[in-house]
Amino acid sequence: MDKLKIWFAAHKVTAILVMALVLIGIGGFAAFQKFTSKPASPIEEIDLSFDAEGPYALLFPRRDGNALVLNLKRTASYDSITYELAYTSKPDETIVKGNKSTNQEGTVGGSIDRGVAGTIDTKDKKGEYEQEILFGTCSKNVCKYDKGVENGTLTLHIKKADKTYRMVTQWHLQKPDVALGKLSSGDEHFVYKLDEDRQTLSLVGFTIINDLTGVPKLPLGKDILGKVYSLNVPIAKDLSTGQVTYELSENAPQDAKIYVFYGSKNEWQELDTKIDGSKLTGAANGAGIFAVLIPKK
Repeated sequence: MDKLKIWFAAHKVTAILVMALVLIGIGGFAAFQKFTSKPASPIEEIDLSFDAEGPYALLFPRRDGNALVLNLKRTASYDSITYELAYTSKPDETIVKGNKSTNQEGTVGGSIDRGVAGTIDTKDKKGEYEQEILFGTCSKNVCKYDKGVENGTLTLHIKKADKTYRMVTQWHLQKPDVALGKLSSGDEHFVYKLDEDRQTLSLVGFTIINDLTGVPKLPLGKDILGKVYSLNVPIAKDLSTGQVTYELSENAPQDAKIYVFYGSKNEWQELDTKIDGSKLTGAANGAGIFAVLIPKK
């Protein structure tokens, strides 16, 4: 020990220089690691506009129109699912200021932007999930519902391994229009018009139409042409027969046919289809999933 002290005293400057070089080396190595290491890449999100064999969401209106039921299909292979429901509503009360109307939340005009976000519990890896989403809020068994909800979008974020897929579907919620007996999609390219006894709409209550990002298994040798729409009524209600009008973005080929998938029968049925340029018409026996199908090439 004494010898070490004597050596250190004799070589004090050398020892300090050695220690300084060691510290500089450690600091330089740490800085090098920080410089060369790459930051973790964010999870890639892919827009899933349409995949015939992919997941899809069916929407059902609640009888009172104050909520919708989200029914997700073909989800077993996904790790997590979150959703965002966006829509507009009408203010409960309006305060008139000059020539403008302002609701209690300070929004000028006749509508308020609303949004609801949530998570689907996917721990059990089911192939189908169902969840009710309210147009409003509830506290201590007292609910305050948004008024005049008609149009909106549903955005789903579904994660699988290191990728997240984003699905966006447009929906149109409708009150019974007894005078016209007409139901339409948000883009007006799909119309279902009741042939007779329009008073049945008042018994059905609300209806909802949304476009789909996927479909049930297609008939053998068939492909999708254009958008797919789901027309639904409240659970345990039925919609009577009606005339379907489908408008495509281009003229339809002569072998195109309107098909409807009836969930109760778990099958696609071909409608007797008439074609007039980009418009196709046919008679259907109620609510279901509607698509224009053509022979697979």
